[in-house]
Amino acid sequence: MDMYRMIRSRVAEAPALLLSPYVAVSRVFLRCNANQTPCSDADWSTCASALQTLRSARITQSEHVGSFLSLGMSLVTFHRLISGISASTICRFTLSLIRSLYYSDQLSESDTTELLCLIFLDTTQSLFRARVPVIEYRVKDPFRVDQHAGLCGPLLPLLYQVCLLGAAIRSGDEKNIPLSYFDKLKEELNAWSPTMSQSALERFSEEETLLLITQANLHRTGALLFLHRLRYPFGERDEEGEDLSRSIVDDMERCLAVAGQYPPNITLILLVAGAEVHDMIGRQKILLLISRILGSNFYPFITNLRLFLWRVWTGRDHGRMQYLFQLFEEDPELSIPL
Repeated sequence: MDMYRMIRSRVAEAPALLLSPYVAVSRVFLRCNANQTPCSDADWSTCASALQTLRSARITQSEHVGSFLSLGMSLVTFHRLISGISASTICRFTLSLIRSLYYSDQLSESDTTELLCLIFLDTTQSLFRARVPVIEYRVKDPFRVDQHAGLCGPLLPLLYQVCLLGAAIRSGDEKNIPLSYFDKLKEELNAWSPTMSQSALERFSEEETLLLITQANLHRTGALLFLHRLRYPFGERDEEGEDLSRSIVDDMERCLAVAGQYPPNITLILLVAGAEVHDMIGRQKILLLISRILGSNFYPFITNLRLFLWRVWTGRDHGRMQYLFQLFEEDPELSIPL
């Protein structure tokens, strides 16, 4: 209901900017659920025009932030539904529009409803692409429950630090990183756990609470596994990587058994867990987990995820790959969202 009210409010504030893109996204979503051809020429034209508007935008006043965050979010959603090409550029450009206003603390909570989702998306994508996120999230409410990021808000500053490490290694600066920094980040990630306020515990069902907590724990474990692989490339300390991978799979299966579904937005975590699997039985198990992702029958990126895992497995079997992010560099437009 919070999201429903937010969308109604945004459209009422800027109907010329948002109404047509939201309608296009709604039509595409309905067609996808009905297993129809997802996108019409009219929808393409609408969102292409909206994308051009976003690209030419310059935001200097905080009261315009919410409308353009909504526009960016709708276009990211559109791409996720219809395309195998990454929407990361749209996400990062949207964040760059409001970055200076965010850091100068000029934004109100009502202006930034979609902001945490976009930062969450950019930060997790940046982990796997070994780059620096556009915005380092500042935690103001440690108990915030976001409709996309769940309880992961307080985890984002730690993920940002892992991204900085990955970016340094990608640029060849790993010799300048003290090992103590890896140890410190590992300790902080191990010490972190998701927390919920009493009011949130009363508001959500047991199944919803499990989904939220599992989602956050999966992202923490995924960050630990990624940190491990930044310090020890494939072929070194594989047992520790496999243990973290099994923990991720076990948490997903436990959540599925109790709540009847996986937590939302954990696709990339499944990828990094799958990269650690050596045997064919384990790999088939990972592919089975992918088939149970909500929307796996129509999301285009699911096919990409399967193909990407086979590329990872082939590279590992032949000893050709050192870091996971190197495969993303081979295909920079590959779409595997949260």
